[in-house]
Amino acid sequence: MELTLPQRIYFLSAYDPGKTDFTATGLQFRGQRLRAAAFAVLVTDGLVRTDGKKAWRLAEKAPRDTFLHGVWDELPADKAQGWLRLVHNKAHTAETPVREQLREAGYVEEPHGHRLNPLAKHKGAPSDPGGLLALRERTRGPVLADALPEQVPDEDVTLAVLCAEGGTGALFTGKEQKAHKETLKRFGAHFDARVPGLRAALLTSILSARSVGGGWS
Repeated sequence: MELTLPQRIYFLSAYDPGKTDFTATGLQFRGQRLRAAAFAVLVTDGLVRTDGKKAWRLAEKAPRDTFLHGVWDELPADKAQGWLRLVHNKAHTAETPVREQLREAGYVEEPHGHRLNPLAKHKGAPSDPGGLLALRERTRGPVLADALPEQVPDEDVTLAVLCAEGGTGALFTGKEQKAHKETLKRFGAHFDARVPGLRAALLTSILSARSVGGGWS
């Protein structure tokens, strides 16, 4: 499956391979994860810089992907903004453009169901469940095998970290997160060295939204 990092987060954060559909619980906080994934890509690609607390856009060539471009374009080139604000404030706007990208590319089928159901827009089975299952196992495998993050592609480390942050069971069950706590801690530290401050902002956003029963896209 040729997917951007945010698109992979979209699938990994809520897809239930046992039901071949998206779980309701996994949808919570997905907007924050999508925003964090976008900024992780932008920092890695050298289009955004950070001092660990704030981030700012570099006046260079914009990303070609429409979702990444939209996130990048929010940042003024001459003014840094705090990570928490960047992850949290527009989290509710993140899912729709990514979902539409996937539908236009044929990765997600149009949802069926009652239009009055508030979760109906999140439904729609993936067109390649086998490829998605392979993506899930590729991302889960190194953590469950307690691999060192240096032995894992950086994108896979990022996926595991962003899905596990907040302990919501998006990709790993609570039991799995507890059993592999030290591995996830090492993965987190590895991610922090590459994109300092972003993971802490994601966790703060999740905890803040959870305290008021929010976090839904």
